[in-house]
Amino acid sequence: MEKPASERVRQLDSWSGPTYQDSISRDDQRIPGVLLETYPADLGSAPIKASRYTDPEFFKKEVDAVFLRTWQYAVLEAEIPQPGDTHVYELCGHSVLIARQRDGSIKAMRNVCLHRGRRLVDMGGCATRYRCPYHGFTWNIDGSFVPNAVLWDFPEIDPDNFALREIRAETWAGLVFINFDANARPLLEMLGPLVRHFEQWPLDRFYKSAHVGKIMPANWKAVCEAFIENLHVGATHPQLSPYTTDGNSQVDLLSDHVGRAIASIGHASGLVYAGKSLEQQQIADRLLANGSRAGKVSPAPLAGGKTARREMCDLARKALGELTGWDYSQVADAELLDGISYDFFPNFQPWGGMATRLCYRIRPDGVNHERTLMEIMLFSPRPKEGPPPPAQFRMLGEDEPWSAGTELLHYGPIIDQDYANMSAIQKGLRDLGNGEIHFGRYSELRCRNLHRMVDVYIERYEREKQPGKGDLE
Repeated sequence: MEKPASERVRQLDSWSGPTYQDSISRDDQRIPGVLLETYPADLGSAPIKASRYTDPEFFKKEVDAVFLRTWQYAVLEAEIPQPGDTHVYELCGHSVLIARQRDGSIKAMRNVCLHRGRRLVDMGGCATRYRCPYHGFTWNIDGSFVPNAVLWDFPEIDPDNFALREIRAETWAGLVFINFDANARPLLEMLGPLVRHFEQWPLDRFYKSAHVGKIMPANWKAVCEAFIENLHVGATHPQLSPYTTDGNSQVDLLSDHVGRAIASIGHASGLVYAGKSLEQQQIADRLLANGSRAGKVSPAPLAGGKTARREMCDLARKALGELTGWDYSQVADAELLDGISYDFFPNFQPWGGMATRLCYRIRPDGVNHERTLMEIMLFSPRPKEGPPPPAQFRMLGEDEPWSAGTELLHYGPIIDQDYANMSAIQKGLRDLGNGEIHFGRYSELRCRNLHRMVDVYIERYEREKQPGKGDLE
């Protein structure tokens, strides 16, 4: 298992009350081993320069050293099932064709006509060949060039060596990733512990039930950070505080490239309700009315001694079983309710568990360092008889709130609350200039690791550009 370069510690200063491990120890069902594991790490407490979010020159380094040298989730295999099915993926001003080949394999190629540089394909679909709309130069779906009648006028072109430039493409659990770096380590090696953890929650038991995107008016790191720490829940999402942990969530660094936070559902915020207690019926009323990953049902009186968490889990097992035909009787409470959020550096954030799962993909809006395309996908438990087709992507307009994406269920209004912070965050960072911001040593560990790894990749890239200098490793 890949381990972070940081010093490992037995226990950092963290929440002084009950921990996540204390909370799940009271559950009745068998607890999966991956949820019993903890991965504390110490990345120090040094502040971060605000200019990292606002400096266009620093952003250019991130594009070259990070985005073009890391594995980027691009498309589901299920979205390009037939030969010729093609997905167009855009990243920081670069465009990639991801195509299913006739032998069933998947190939990724730069989406650029080698004649005059036009984007070769404007949108995805199913193709037998790629014909440039400008002059008609054509390539097969495997990237090989199709000779044409005007080649006499291009003596410098060798038709056998005029193929589209290939990009690395590798898959994991039905997800296709691409990487512009031909020398990058294999995808599965970089995913490391994520592969083992998700064996507990096989992705083939789910299907993409929603896919919605919107431009966020902030730097990509600021957007990523909003979804890799739970400290903000009490202030930004006060309606969740009666039944969602924040500062008392578990935070892990599984490897250099993989982080995790687990918020316990059915237990109150450790910040908003510090030193206070809530009746279980109060928690149940809020939880059942607002909904969770296991669904939304009407509040009901709790039977004597029953906890809100137990009530929600019982209802969830029944509802999911009726919906899908699968048996959820042996699924742990934590797998049905808790927010098990992972991040894969730099910008992919899949959730674990056996109920509907969130998945975030976050990337710069072209080459704009202060605008970010955020995509939210829901992966829902598939019916036993087979999954429906994957949901198609829907891009929200500038004036449309996330809640307009009704397919996101009850998550839309919650994301709207996060969105409300974005512009103010970017303005504040710009106002700080060369000043500093601060991350919690434990609660915001994953944010700190994001910046640490950006620096690792930039340093490696700049060393490699120097004559006679090798890689850091």
